[in-house]
Amino acid sequence: MKQLLTGIILILVLGIGAFFYRNQIEHPGTTFPSVVPPTSSTGATACTDEAKICPDGTAVGRTGSNCAFTPCLPPNVEVSFGSTTLSFVLPSGYTKNTAGGDSAFVASYLQSSVSPDSASAITIHRYAIPEGGSASQVMLQNTTLDPSGIQATSTSQFKQVSEGQNTFSAIQIGRFEGQVQTAYYLTRMNDVLRFDITERNVQNWTDPNFNASSLPQHQAFLQMLATLQVSS
Repeated sequence: MKQLLTGIILILVLGIGAFFYRNQIEHPGTTFPSVVPPTSSTGATACTDEAKICPDGTAVGRTGSNCAFTPCLPPNVEVSFGSTTLSFVLPSGYTKNTAGGDSAFVASYLQSSVSPDSASAITIHRYAIPEGGSASQVMLQNTTLDPSGIQATSTSQFKQVSEGQNTFSAIQIGRFEGQVQTAYYLTRMNDVLRFDITERNVQNWTDPNFNASSLPQHQAFLQMLATLQVSS
């Protein structure tokens, strides 16, 4: 019985193969139809209806010949470097600072409604994790406290802060003569992203109970981090 079943299967396989061979001989130009993108009534490529959610909660769809997503409108901001794209809602009153930076510099934004000496600043850096190194080592190596100039020595000096879908390691870089700078590190597999908020003309900076996160611009900065989307 088993041999009979095997024989039937073999005959079917040979029959199907012979059919396709004969079809190719008699119709050598025949190929299987290609899958092509759907087209609209005008002949243009019809994009799918899926939507991309922007950091501020609005949605954009696909458009154009490549069906790429339409860019999110301001105050949404996208910053790309390498294969990574950062998306977030830029706080009101900030504009992009065109000034350059060091090799780790990604982007910078300044308050446009006040003088440069008084403007708060938001700066983004990216530090690669070297082979054999760790995110903690990178954070410590790139954290120099001001005005002492002393480098951070332990991760215990950092505070864990959760905003949105990310958890940051925060540390106050400096508090001197009315200027307060705080860094928020976001660790990834191959690099560490650093987001700084520098606030100037802070009136109560000498207060022993001073809390930078209570400052208005710092609050706006934290709201920005809560909207942060990182894609690679």
